[in-house]
Amino acid sequence: MYRSMSVLLALIITLNVSGQIVPDYRAIYDFTNSDVSMEGVRELKTLKDGKRSLSFNAKFPLGKINIGSDFHESEDFISTNQYTVSAKWTIVKQERVLKFDRAEKTISASGKFEWVKDLPDNLEIFDPLNAQIQIRKKVMQGAQTFSLFLPEIKTGEIESNQYKLNPDAECSVGKKIYRCKVVQRERPQENRITTYFLSPELGYLIVKVTPLEPRWGGHGTLEFSKTTNLPAKICAGQGVAQRIFFECE
Repeated sequence: MYRSMSVLLALIITLNVSGQIVPDYRAIYDFTNSDVSMEGVRELKTLKDGKRSLSFNAKFPLGKINIGSDFHESEDFISTNQYTVSAKWTIVKQERVLKFDRAEKTISASGKFEWVKDLPDNLEIFDPLNAQIQIRKKVMQGAQTFSLFLPEIKTGEIESNQYKLNPDAECSVGKKIYRCKVVQRERPQENRITTYFLSPELGYLIVKVTPLEPRWGGHGTLEFSKTTNLPAKICAGQGVAQRIFFECE
């Protein structure tokens, strides 16, 4: 269960943030809990046709996850085209795709969940990945509070996420300490709070997010069955399972 995400190394292609267009960048993030850590790469690119592409790719024991968002960006808004999630662990593979069709005014999902919803005329709808670009834009603009609307992955219902700027705090990136803007997100429908730390010195890059996983408490039971006659045993203190979360904050 990963409790936090922080930047190990950030390679900023440009730090010119005089406008409100977020610059291209590549950053390596470290996902940690009390027992294990892994690295993931997040990269924002400007394509030849002017589109933006934001991706997140990570490998972990026995699997990998790839998340992508294709969108158009102006100084004032982000227009999402497609959001994809591809995850694999052992022999199990899952894919999820959200398509934003502005000609038909619909949002559709395919893969594990399938649905079609009307695309609201009066709201700008983000996906779970490019919403972080909009968070950076809002903080650059000096917003103290703001709302972002995202489709719920399973049902397609449009949900409101509330954000507010908290007092600045220090964050460590590698061996350096940065003064960060702190943004708190509340999701009333889930009674859940997520905190983002953004470094103005690094172009308002999000350098830390906590927590990452859905808020859950309780006990889980795992049942193991032998499929061969070979001797087998599970020793105390050894890992036997891994929880993977597919919704990206």
